[in-house]
Amino acid sequence: MTQFTRIMIDPNHRHTRWAMQSLERLHAIVARSVESQGMVDSRAIWRLDAGRTGKPCRLYIVSDGVPDATVLHEEFGVGPAEIATCAYEPFLDGLSIGQEWGFRLKANPTKSIASGDLSKRGRRVGLVRVEDQLNWLYRKARESGFHMPINRLEMPEVMVRDSGLVDFARKGGTVTLASATYDGVLAVDDPELLRKALTSGIGRAKGYGFGLLTLVPLPKRR
Repeated sequence: MTQFTRIMIDPNHRHTRWAMQSLERLHAIVARSVESQGMVDSRAIWRLDAGRTGKPCRLYIVSDGVPDATVLHEEFGVGPAEIATCAYEPFLDGLSIGQEWGFRLKANPTKSIASGDLSKRGRRVGLVRVEDQLNWLYRKARESGFHMPINRLEMPEVMVRDSGLVDFARKGGTVTLASATYDGVLAVDDPELLRKALTSGIGRAKGYGFGLLTLVPLPKRR
C-alpha cells in the first residue's frame, strides 16, 4: 500500500547539515529507509522543502510502505513526533474530474537533442530558461491528467521559483541537473493519470528529489 510520509527536519542538526550538502547523500538515506523495510517495490520519490529561516525543513516521501524510523533517526536525528505517515489511497481515491488543488512540483525539466545518428538515442539536456521550463510543465500536465486554469490575466495559474542548476558528486564525477520548483493551481482532467503522477512522479531524476507532486486544498472563497 502506498504511504505518504512527512518528516520535519531541523536544518541546524549536524547530521542534517551533512546530508543536505549532497543530493547523492539524501538519495542514499531515503533509499536505505525504504529498502530496510523489505518492500516489494523499494523505489521511492521524495522532495525536500526548505523552511523559512530557523524553521524546520520538510522531507516528503511517497513509497510502497512505511519508511524505517530508525534510519531516519540515525541520519536526521528525528523522533516519532517529527515523522507522520498515512495511507495515500484514501486521498487518491477521492480525486475526481473538475476538482481544483494547489500544487507544488520540484522537477528536472529536460529535452532530448537528436544525435544525428538514427541508430543512437538523443542526448538529454536540462532546460534552464523559465519559458522552456513552463512549456515542459504544460506538456507533462497533459500527460498527467491535469491542467493549470487560466486566470484573469489570461495566464495559467503557475509560477516558477528556485530555477537553476544543481551540482553534486557521484561515483568520482560531477552530476549537474536543471531544477525548477513550480507552485500553482491545477484542475483535474483524468483522475487515474493524476494518481499515477502522484505515486510515480513526473519527469526524470526522481531518485534525487525531483518529480514529487503534492496537492493542498485551496482556500475557500468568501
